Amino acid sequence: MRHLFKKEDMKKRNIQWDWRKIVPYGCVNNNSRHGGDIWRIAKELGRQPGEVIDFSASINPFGISVRALAAIKDSAGLLGHYPEPGAEAIRRELASYHNLPEKNIIVGNGSTEFIYLIPQVFRPEKALIIEPAFSEYRRALEVSGCKVDSYISAESNGFYPELDGLFAELERDYDILFLANPANPTSALLDKDTIMDIARRCHEHGTILVVDEVFIDFVEEESIKEVAAIRDNLIVLRSMTKFFSMAGLRLGYIVAHKEIISSFTHFSPPWSVNTLAIIAGVESLRDMDYIQRSKKWLRAEKSFVQERLEHIPYLKAYPSEANFLLVRIMLDGIKARDIQEYLLKEGILIRDCGSFTGLGEDFFRIAIRERVENKILLDKLERFFKESSRLLLDSSATRLLDEIPQG
Repeated sequence: MRHLFKKEDMKKRNIQWDWRKIVPYGCVNNNSRHGGDIWRIAKELGRQPGEVIDFSASINPFGISVRALAAIKDSAGLLGHYPEPGAEAIRRELASYHNLPEKNIIVGNGSTEFIYLIPQVFRPEKALIIEPAFSEYRRALEVSGCKVDSYISAESNGFYPELDGLFAELERDYDILFLANPANPTSALLDKDTIMDIARRCHEHGTILVVDEVFIDFVEEESIKEVAAIRDNLIVLRSMTKFFSMAGLRLGYIVAHKEIISSFTHFSPPWSVNTLAIIAGVESLRDMDYIQRSKKWLRAEKSFVQERLEHIPYLKAYPSEANFLLVRIMLDGIKARDIQEYLLKEGILIRDCGSFTGLGEDFFRIAIRERVENKILLDKLERFFKESSRLLLDSSATRLLDEIPQG
């Protein structure tokens, strides 16, 4: 088997971290911030974090598994000890859950840890990102001194990448290609055959393919984890943040060929996964009732939200395979930030998608939450567009009257 990145080749590459490109999160503008920042929003609104209805972060609204929560409470006495250096317990449980060998899995402090470790491990000089996409891919690559290009999945193609164009772009010899499946924030889901076609083309050009599957748990059958375990140019990023509602505990992992996993072990810090995250992760994976209930809930609730959105004038919701919806505003003069500001006054937070490459100021994303909260959001959106369309109509009529000659 030909290995695309031998360890001796990695050592030859001179990674240059450009700290000038690291923007502190407190200094970015509102549009560039990630979703889920309820701490800042609550402070600005003069509310408690629990009083904000957060549709900006796409996390299972059931909260953490009851089994996991009970295990956390029972484990308080362990907090005076170091956690397992390599999070061995959750690694074993993940191997069992996915029916994969332990040697093909490494666990870390959320999938974002690995997004930042990838440039350290492979030392890429040139990378390609299929966009719109999670902004941390670009940030992690650029601060490592890597040149980053975008390949836009156009709205006209349902936000799916046009493969002929992508394959032509790969001929420019990229070291790494990042894509998310399902994509964030579009939720476009590529089938396994398409992912494999992309992986084969990447292999031909000596390119590592990173597939971010952090939203795949709701459609687990579409994961390419088994293939990643045997290919030498494929890395699958996974997370327990979204489906298992463990955002505050930080738990993610990689599935890849054993030699790729071995390379990551040289860069991963010890104790990066805390004891409570390990315990909660193990119990969450064993809670089959929680898993099945979550999948059943999403099917029903997503259909409800999509149907309601279809009846709100001037909004277009795109098909979704994840627990969120990308929505476009079809009314001139209204931007996503206008809706975001209106909803914030009501204690509701959505994700303005104007900062995503390939999208514009008329796109926003909403998570699927429980029925009561979904109805609150949908009712507010209906009211907003009724008022906005009336005001815009009145404004247009006033301008028209102003233009009519007098006398």
